Amino acid sequence: MFEKGLSVFYPFHGAGQIVDIEEKEVLSEKREYLIIEFPLTNTKVMLPVNNLKSTGLRLLATEKMIKQSFDILASDGDVNTFDWKQRYKLHTEMIKSGKILDIAEVIRNLHRRNIVKELSSTEKKLYNDALDMIAGEISVVLKKDSEEIRTEIELILNTHAPKIED
Repeated sequence: MFEKGLSVFYPFHGAGQIVDIEEKEVLSEKREYLIIEFPLTNTKVMLPVNNLKSTGLRLLATEKMIKQSFDILASDGDVNTFDWKQRYKLHTEMIKSGKILDIAEVIRNLHRRNIVKELSSTEKKLYNDALDMIAGEISVVLKKDSEEIRTEIELILNTHAPKIED
């Protein structure tokens, strides 16, 4: 399924490309590894081919999934009342899933929460990282500039943000 030259998405790294498939010996056992480069994080990772399901690695989203993610961004979010540590844990698990719809939900929830009460610095970083990840993936799929996509996402979030009464 995964082959050299294929564009993929990996949680916390974003969109990347498989640049090679190598066989390496680790602990006296030969295994195949995907070598993936991620321009967003300027990193290269090796993932064992026999363990890909648990890593969250997936093909890039389809245009239909991107539309669904935009619908989530525009929907009413859950401005849950968990403390920030519980929210952070929940949102981190959602990002680890690697699903574009989960990442869109995290972005929406944190954006809505920030309207009610300013996010902690840790949550702000998570929000910006998730926004970079989704914008990077969408830009690869739609062949648009990631900053242009990020601006479009922020416009959707701000246009559909709930109004707070003073």
